[in-house]
Amino acid sequence: MLHLLYTDLMPPERMNNPFCYEPHPLCLLAVEEVCAYLKGHTEWADELASGKMLGVLVCRTAEGQLGFLAAYSGQLGGSESWPWFVPAVFDYLHPDGYFKQEEAAISAINRRIGQMELSAEYQQQKARLQQTKVEAAAAVEAYQQLMAEAKARRDALRSTEGNSEELIRESQYQKAELRRLKKLWKARTADAENDLRPLEDEISGLRQERRRRSDSLQRWLFDHFVMLNDKGERRTLTDIFADTPQRVPPSGAGECCAPKLLQYAFLHGLRPLCMAEFWQGRSPHAEVRHHGQFYPACRGKCKPILEWMLGIDVSTIIPAYPTEHSSWAAANSAYPAERSSEAAANSCVPIPADASTRSLSVASEQSSSASPFTLHSSLLYEDSSVLVIDKPAGLLSVPGKTQEESVESLLRKHYGEVYMVHRLDQDTSGLMVVALTPQAYHNLQQQFLSRTIYKKYIALLDGEVHGSGTIRLPLRPDLLDRPRQVMDYEHGKKALTDYEALNTEHGRTRMALIPHTGRTHQLRVHCAHADGLATPIVGDRLYGKPARRLCLHAAELAFRHPATAEQMHFSSLPGF
Repeated sequence: MLHLLYTDLMPPERMNNPFCYEPHPLCLLAVEEVCAYLKGHTEWADELASGKMLGVLVCRTAEGQLGFLAAYSGQLGGSESWPWFVPAVFDYLHPDGYFKQEEAAISAINRRIGQMELSAEYQQQKARLQQTKVEAAAAVEAYQQLMAEAKARRDALRSTEGNSEELIRESQYQKAELRRLKKLWKARTADAENDLRPLEDEISGLRQERRRRSDSLQRWLFDHFVMLNDKGERRTLTDIFADTPQRVPPSGAGECCAPKLLQYAFLHGLRPLCMAEFWQGRSPHAEVRHHGQFYPACRGKCKPILEWMLGIDVSTIIPAYPTEHSSWAAANSAYPAERSSEAAANSCVPIPADASTRSLSVASEQSSSASPFTLHSSLLYEDSSVLVIDKPAGLLSVPGKTQEESVESLLRKHYGEVYMVHRLDQDTSGLMVVALTPQAYHNLQQQFLSRTIYKKYIALLDGEVHGSGTIRLPLRPDLLDRPRQVMDYEHGKKALTDYEALNTEHGRTRMALIPHTGRTHQLRVHCAHADGLATPIVGDRLYGKPARRLCLHAAELAFRHPATAEQMHFSSLPGF
């Protein structure tokens, strides 16, 4: 399975992190050979065109020979093990094997359940029970209406003639009759339920048997996926995931490219040098995948496995923009508590009552400054209630899982208590409003909830897009690959974005984006998804191609001042 590479390219000093990498030139060379090989297999053309993740692992043999391994995720052409590609970690698809036999038994149960649910007897009994319930409700409701009319008549008589024995007996009779009526229909409903129950019990028993056998088969499968690590130690998927929050491996764990490649390398004494995974074909309907682009290993299925196999800790991944981030943090750690009067003066211009607006434009990346991201240059406005800052790309808005600095942690050093009303993605630059008092926080939070705060972003898209319009794509987190988001019309939350192409130059488009909802990665997914603009933002490492930075900037922000109710408007020029 090792395909030799004849090249003068130097391998890296150590294996790359599969969750955060730029493909090494050796990986690019290997990918070219994989693509050339696939072109010769037209029998897979349709399946590859519909979308498939493939991967390469450049290795060195004990004798010093350089080569690469290739893999595909899941199955290809109905098989997990084709010559030229590394085999599955555990081949459970043998026609006469335990898995296929149990799978066939479970499928037979499924068919039996389906046959019973569609049978005439079952459908008739269900219809009878439903009709009985409808008739019971109608009969009781009709009699209760009759009782209400009779009571109104009796009340009228009592007001003129007083209460009589006859009126009392009528009231008592009707109440007793209602009880008898309810009892009658309860008995009829019970009869219908009793006739249906044997069928329901049989179907329920089949479902329980299906669940039991499915769970047992899944446990059997994960117990037979035995993974090797870089020390030659072995551990099952069941044991690997036992220490994770989900505790149980997700379906398909161990069948992605990266675990298959590393398993083969460790099993055959090959030294891994660098790895890359790339997508072929159309994007899945819900996700964002681009043909020919490279992607990190998925976190839900692969993170625990690869951490075990490689002995790495994914939380140690370096920040996306270490230089910019560290300079901003370093500059602010020594910044004096009192800023210059010039910085305080360059703040904002409120929107006048006549709605003719003027706004202050401030470049987000000021090359004239020796340290461009100081609090001095990023603070646009301050009073006793709020701050408005121009956040640089690469800086977290609020503290994350690591010890990285954030807007919140840096501001706390100078203002003590601050209240983060909203946030920008770490990779996004631009305007943020921060509250200095609880009252201001609650007021601004309510403005965000009621969607009366105006936000406008400028993005640079990696392609030509024209016109304007509105994107409506509901979003939810990808539970197996956070922090990625996917489009989901059934379970996703409403996400609405207006867009307008500003200009196109050198094959790229400067786009204005106005979000009307605040979903995670909303603008990034709406730009990149095939049902959106189908054109990712430049530098989008999750939904497009990596670059020096993500070219997305929060350029305008307008809100009502929480203390004075004055309309405030800020603008900032993007640095791209």
